[in-house]
Amino acid sequence: MKNPIILSVLLTFLFAINVEAQSKLSWRKHAKLAQELYNQGQFADAAEHYRSAWKKKTKKTEFTYKAGESFYAIRDYRNAADSWQHVKDDLVNYPLIGLRYARCLKQNGDYEAASSELVNFQAKYQGADKSLVSSIVQNELRGCELAAQYGVKGTDENIIIDYLSSNINTPEIEFAPMPFGDEALYFSSTMGKRAEIYRSIKSGNIWSKATPIENFPKIEDDHFCNGSLTPDASRFYFTICKSVESWGGMTSECELYVTRRVGKSWTTPERLPDYLNEVNATTTHPYVIHDNDTEILYFASNRDGGMGGMDIWYTTREIKSEANDFTLPINAGSKVNTIGDEITPYYNQVEDVIYFASNGQVSIGGYDIFKSKGSKARWEQPENLGIPINSSADDFFFVKTTSGKGGFLVSNRAYEMEKVTTTDEDIFAFEYEATEQRWVAKGEIYNKESKEILKDIEVALYEIDENSQRRFLDKIVTATGLYEFEVGPAKHYVLEVQKDGYFPKSYEFDTREYAEYDDFGAPIFLEAYYEGYQDEAITSNRNDRPTTAANPPITNKQQNGGEVATISPKSNPSKRAEEVFNPEMHINGKTATGSGVEDSISSPKKGRPYYKIQIIALSHFNAKQTRYSAVKKLGELDTEYLSGKGLYRVLISDYVTINDAMNDLDKAREYRDFHDAFIVEYRDGKRIRDIH
Repeated sequence: MKNPIILSVLLTFLFAINVEAQSKLSWRKHAKLAQELYNQGQFADAAEHYRSAWKKKTKKTEFTYKAGESFYAIRDYRNAADSWQHVKDDLVNYPLIGLRYARCLKQNGDYEAASSELVNFQAKYQGADKSLVSSIVQNELRGCELAAQYGVKGTDENIIIDYLSSNINTPEIEFAPMPFGDEALYFSSTMGKRAEIYRSIKSGNIWSKATPIENFPKIEDDHFCNGSLTPDASRFYFTICKSVESWGGMTSECELYVTRRVGKSWTTPERLPDYLNEVNATTTHPYVIHDNDTEILYFASNRDGGMGGMDIWYTTREIKSEANDFTLPINAGSKVNTIGDEITPYYNQVEDVIYFASNGQVSIGGYDIFKSKGSKARWEQPENLGIPINSSADDFFFVKTTSGKGGFLVSNRAYEMEKVTTTDEDIFAFEYEATEQRWVAKGEIYNKESKEILKDIEVALYEIDENSQRRFLDKIVTATGLYEFEVGPAKHYVLEVQKDGYFPKSYEFDTREYAEYDDFGAPIFLEAYYEGYQDEAITSNRNDRPTTAANPPITNKQQNGGEVATISPKSNPSKRAEEVFNPEMHINGKTATGSGVEDSISSPKKGRPYYKIQIIALSHFNAKQTRYSAVKKLGELDTEYLSGKGLYRVLISDYVTINDAMNDLDKAREYRDFHDAFIVEYRDGKRIRDIH
C-alpha cells in the first residue's frame, strides 16, 4: 500500500522546491517550456508551466486555456476547471469551452454547479451545430440528475469496492484486468514505461507482486496490452499500439493481433487483416467468446461507419479454421453505441449480457459502465450499473470472475487515503455480499484413488440447449482444486474437467426444476493415467467402496465415478452417497445391486465376451436428437438405465472383437459430444469392465 503520509510530505517538499525554481522564470520561458513539454506528452509539467505563464501574463488567456487542456489530458478535473473558469464564457475563441468546463465540474462531483454551467452554456451557444450540441448538453444534464437520484438512494451496500495493493497498482497506469478463476489476475500496466501484460496470484487475501507474463513472444519497443484468451486457450488476442513518448491510453493508435499456443509457448503475433485494422483508426479492447462452432470477437474502434467516436463492433470466424478468416466487422448498433465513445466490451455468456463503458450514454461521470442483454447487433436498452461501480470519474474495463462473486474494474477515481488523485488509472476489485442469492455450481476435484484434492485443474462450463447442442460459457484453471461458476435458473449445464496425466471427466446438472435459488455442482474424482493404460482394462467397480475418512462423504450433488451424472440437490445426502458407492440399477423392471447390469442388452453372446462403445451418460435420452445422427452410422444405439442414479448410458452395440470396437472408438471420439467415449466388455449379458 502507498503510505499517504510519507507521500504527502514528499510531494509538499518537491512542490516547494519546484515553485521556488519556477518563480525565477519569465512568462516567455514558462510558455516555451510548456509548449515543449506538451509536445513530448509530459502534460503534468506542461500544465504547471502554462499556469505559471498565465499568472505572470494574465492578459494572455491562451495560457490558462492551455493549462486546462494539459490538466484535462491527465484527468486532473479540479485543476482543469480551475484553469478554464477564467475563459468559460469566451465562446468566440473557444467555442465549446463552456461545455468542457461544465463536464470538469461534473467529473469532480460538483453536480449542482455543473448543471448551472450547462444551462448557461446552452443559452449562449450559437454555433451552426447548435442542435447537436444541445442534445449533448441535455444528455449531460440527465447525467447530473441521475447522480442526484443515486445520491438520495445511496450506494449499493451489497457491493464492496476494494483498491488493490501496490503489488498491482503503481504510480503508472494499470488497466485491462483479465481474471482466471478467483486466484489469478492478468492485466496491463505501464509500470515498465511502456504498456505490457503482467500476472499476479492471490494467496489468501494477498496478491503477489506482479510480474511480466512468461513464454510470451518478445515485442520490441511498442506497447502491447488489452488481452483476451479464447475459451479453449488456443488463441490470445491483444493490441499493439504505436510507441510514443507517453502512453496515450485510448488515444493511442492501436491494432489487433493474435498469437497461438503451441505446447507451452506462443507463436509470433499475427496482425489481423486490414479490413479489421482499418488504416488511420484505432482498433482495440478485444473480448472473445465461443458460441457453438463460432468464435465472436467484440472490440472497440473509431473506424469509418460508426455512430461517432469509439464504437463497439464485432466479427466472427469458424472455430475449426486455422486461418484468420474473420467476417467483415459489424457495428453493434445504436442501442449500445452513441455519438460519444463506447469502449472495453466484456460479454458474460451466463447472463447473455454485454458490459461496456460509455461517455455517450447517460452517465454520472465521464465514462460509466453499462450492461445490455442480447448479442451481436441486437440489444436491450443499456442499464447504468450505478454507485459504487460507477463514480464521478472515469470507470471502464468491467469484468466478472468466473464464480460470479465479484470481479474487477478500472477507474481513475480518488479512493480514501490510498489514492488521492484522479490522474492515473488503477484496478479495483468488487465483491458481492453473501446476502445476494446467486445460482452457483461449485465443488472440489479429487484424485480418485488417494481422495486428495487436486490442483491446477482446467474446468469448462457449457450450457446445453433444447436441441442438446453445447454452448461454451466459461473456463477456469483452479489452483486450489475448487471450482465455482455462476449459473442461472431453468438451464441445463455440463462441466468438463481436465488435468495433465488424468482421464477427463464430465458432470451434467440441471437447474430447470428449481424455481428458487440453490447451489449445484459436486465433488469430481479424476483417475490418473498409468503405464500401459491404453492396453489394460480399467475395472468399473473401483467406485464401489464405503464412505470412510479417506473417502470423503458426499454433502451435495455427487459425481458418479467420473461418468456424467445428474443428481438432485433436494435429495437425501446419505442416500446420494449410497447411490454413488453402491448403486442400484434397474433390469427389465427388476432391481439389482451391483456395478454392471443393464436394462437393454442386444443379442448377448453366451459364455464369451463381446463389446460396446459407451459414448455418453446423461439424465435425458432422445434418440431423435441431432447429436446422434452421425454416430448412428457406426452401429445401433443401445441404452442402459441406472434407476438409482437417474442416468441413461448410451452405447453403440455390438462388437465381436475388441479390435473392431477400437476401430470405431476413434471415429466416435471425433464427434464433439463424444470425445470421452470408451469401450465396455460384456459377458452373458453382464457389464464386466470398462476399457479406456
